[in-house]
Amino acid sequence: MRNLCVLIFVSIFVLSSCSNISDKPVTEKLCTEELSKAIKSDTIFADFYEAIREKVDDMSDIKKATFNDVTYRRLFKYAKFLIDTTYWNPLYEKWGKEWESEYGVYLPKADSVLNFWKKYLEENSLDKYVKVELARIDKEYYDYIGGLKEVNLGFKLTPLQGTIEQIRFNYGYKPKISGDNKYYEKHNCISTSPFSSPTVRYWEVGYSDRDKFGGKNVETFLRDYNLYIEITQIRKDGKNISIDDFAVPKEVSRCLEYENEYPALFGLYKDDVIKELINKNYVTKLGYENKKADEIREKKDKLSFDFLKELNINTSR
Repeated sequence: MRNLCVLIFVSIFVLSSCSNISDKPVTEKLCTEELSKAIKSDTIFADFYEAIREKVDDMSDIKKATFNDVTYRRLFKYAKFLIDTTYWNPLYEKWGKEWESEYGVYLPKADSVLNFWKKYLEENSLDKYVKVELARIDKEYYDYIGGLKEVNLGFKLTPLQGTIEQIRFNYGYKPKISGDNKYYEKHNCISTSPFSSPTVRYWEVGYSDRDKFGGKNVETFLRDYNLYIEITQIRKDGKNISIDDFAVPKEVSRCLEYENEYPALFGLYKDDVIKELINKNYVTKLGYENKKADEIREKKDKLSFDFLKELNINTSR
């Protein structure tokens, strides 16, 4: 659903009077004449009206009665207040400084926690026991039609500290030129035969992935795709060693997983690290600012504030 504040943003630059906007309750539809008059007064009103109507029409009669005093003119005026940057920008600047003074100190503390676990994972990584790398792409074709029948990937497994009895690892890949697409599917590989020297073992590629490997060898594939390999479990000297044994806090795991691929999510999970591992009373900057802003929004016009909340229309910055 289009955000109300976005829909009317440009309206603050239009010198129009709210007197041409109907004072009829938003729970009632405008007639053609009323709607035409409002749109001529402010062309953005058309999108505004459409967005309101979609949600109001789905409200129960009790809810409509509760908000019967919210008129089009009142709500439109309130919405303009919500996006008045000359009013809000100084406040957000002030609140940002307040948050920095009270909570900003926890950001470097979170970095210290993450650096500790990064070092821990490096020292305990299963990569120190075995190296896994793509070595071959073998293809089989149908004799009678020449089409691609099967593709097998050969991964070279190199033990680094003696015999590996079993290994489980994931691989995934994505194009190096992929726009904003950060997603890649993980494929699980298991080998239960021990190996004490470098060996190449094969896993069949799923049907949906065959075409991506059909015309490529290892060199051209790695030229066009980023390949990700994660060793998740090994068996060595009769003992199973898994990444689950490292006891990394889930907040840290999620944060590190998205550090490079999803900067926005990294920031959110970093907040989780602070709240769960450093200070349970920590408040995010966005949460702090929205709480301050909501106090003003509600005081300005509580009924309109509650109405937009009921419609689940975001009034946050």
